[in-house]
Amino acid sequence: MAKEKYPERCPWDFGPEMTQTHQENWKLFNGDQVVIFAKNKEDSNYFYITEDKTLKSILCYQARLLYQKLLDKGYKLEVK
Repeated sequence: MAKEKYPERCPWDFGPEMTQTHQENWKLFNGDQVVIFAKNKEDSNYFYITEDKTLKSILCYQARLLYQKLLDKGYKLEVK
């Protein structure tokens, strides 16, 4: 079984050079497809993911893995 690539940095991470940490959400685009990541304000262990007008809640580590998979598929992070 192949190992999944775990991202070193996500835009919601804290640290130097992290300019998007305090945003409410982060959008990844690939053509007309959009995936939105948003932190769950009531439970910091979860993220809300909106994809194809569907909202789902996933754990933080799952959000990191999904973020990396989308980058690998050619999605680009919206820079504000």
